Amino acid sequence: MPIERLGSLVLGVAVMVAILIGSPVALPEGWDKAVHFTAFSALTFCLWHATGGRLALPLLAALILFGFLDEWRQGYFPDRSSDAKDFLADFCAVLVTGALLFTQRKMQCAESSPR
Repeated sequence: MPIERLGSLVLGVAVMVAILIGSPVALPEGWDKAVHFTAFSALTFCLWHATGGRLALPLLAALILFGFLDEWRQGYFPDRSSDAKDFLADFCAVLVTGALLFTQRKMQCAESSPR
């Protein structure tokens, strides 16, 4: 595995760990959805790059499942709360980032194909 892809994998795993063990942070009203979107967008980008864009659909499905399970899990902790809107932000981030990365890959393939 090339070093840059390994770095993306390490960063992606670090984001996942931060999501799982991070403590709640007080944010101004409405900003928590932007933080969810940004975190899951970064996670999608890192893991997409780490896999070289291979297995795109299973990766996106796994990230959506991760977001769902994280929100579900938070309902069992007294200092956390489970919020469907947080999951929706995670879901949208994975889909939007995945679509942009998929489109970019298709454009690169089209540019490199012989005419």
